[in-house]
Amino acid sequence: MTRRGPDGKCFFERLCENYENPALTGWEKRFWALPSLAISAGLKKARLDKETMKQHLFHHPPTVKALTLTAKSIATYGLTVPQRYTAPMFVVWNITQACNLTCQHCYQNARHKPLEDELTTEEKLDVIDQLAGEFVPFLAFAGGEPLVSKDFYRVLGRCRDRGIHVTVATNGTLLTPERCARLKEEGVKYVEVSVDSVNPQEHDRFRGVEGAWKRTVQGIRNAVAAGIRTGMAVCFTRETAHTLDDFIRFAEDLGCHTFSHFNFIPVGRGREILDRDLTPSQRELLLERLTYHLQHSKLTVISTAPAFGRACIVYGPEEGLFATGHAGRGQGKKTMVLSRYIGGCGSGRCYCAIQPNGAVTPCVYISDIEVGSLRRNRFTEIWNNPLFDRLCDRADRSDHCGVCDYRHYCGGCRARAYAYTGDITAGDPGCIYNTRMWKKLERHGAVAEMDGELVRIMEAAPR
Repeated sequence: MTRRGPDGKCFFERLCENYENPALTGWEKRFWALPSLAISAGLKKARLDKETMKQHLFHHPPTVKALTLTAKSIATYGLTVPQRYTAPMFVVWNITQACNLTCQHCYQNARHKPLEDELTTEEKLDVIDQLAGEFVPFLAFAGGEPLVSKDFYRVLGRCRDRGIHVTVATNGTLLTPERCARLKEEGVKYVEVSVDSVNPQEHDRFRGVEGAWKRTVQGIRNAVAAGIRTGMAVCFTRETAHTLDDFIRFAEDLGCHTFSHFNFIPVGRGREILDRDLTPSQRELLLERLTYHLQHSKLTVISTAPAFGRACIVYGPEEGLFATGHAGRGQGKKTMVLSRYIGGCGSGRCYCAIQPNGAVTPCVYISDIEVGSLRRNRFTEIWNNPLFDRLCDRADRSDHCGVCDYRHYCGGCRARAYAYTGDITAGDPGCIYNTRMWKKLERHGAVAEMDGELVRIMEAAPR
């Protein structure tokens, strides 16, 4: 089913593409007539609306890629808890190190100029072709600030042509009406704008540029007006965690579709404000309130904190909405069961990051662990490495994460574990169940260096 034909597509992709496709020629219509009749009969028997299924499944290339990748992964590894994938479902690509702001919590330590060794345009286009060839359905561009990248629109165009669902994470200051129209034209499906405070002065102080808040908020309005699905992203600190309800109302008033909570990770410039990280009890209260808004807000509420999946079970109603990963959700017990397979931390399992110079890392927040370079290796070679093998095994965890009843839904944030302890398999010190670990780290007041076991694993990884 996943074997490529002369056109570069597998049978399932061609089947979906040609199901009741009005652009087919006479011979093509005859060739696909019987499969189309069989699909229509199956949809009718299942009482599914044919037009809806065509729009959201059969004629939606990213969904087709996701289903194909899932089928290929189950065929390769079997049905596993959590599910292991032959390629990532979701990739975040820091396409440039350059940024027009200087944010205090920047995980990438972005500057006003790009790195000297960033990928060339042709190298970027080749990376997209490689991802599409492995059925990767979802790609998010971040930075730095992706909108300052000179070849960004050309890269977006290649993603559109290869049927990859694209989102853009931006500070919003460059989202003029003209740029928003161009982003939509190039196939961008979702724009996520980061905001640090509902107070303009506090936001500007955090971002390092006066007037940034005003431009960011106008950028959100411009994206909404352009008809692009728009989200507001917030990384809460001890000073701002109590303003969640204000942020939800603010995002709703601006016409946002999504509210995204970004888990604070002390990396990059975030190390300099380590004392502002939420305590486990503060984060638990925040996750409980996020669960409430997931159930009751007009917005889609998502979180990069793996523990959000566990919070949905603990604090949400039995037939309520559940998180199925940091960008997904669904309703009822069936979704809760599904989240055992696809939920929680996806680092190295169903998700990875690409750095501006082509380095592949487990997560954007673990940028100093390179498992391979796209300048030296093909993506499919890099994806199969010893570290990612280990990250797929949630039984291989220490502290409470190793024995937690919710580890299949969460698994703990590997980036926080690594940033605080130097051990990527350690417990997540942000979780309420690891409070003893957090207090111990507070007493020591330092982040450990990479441990010897991790060094051994990384030395065996392809380069």
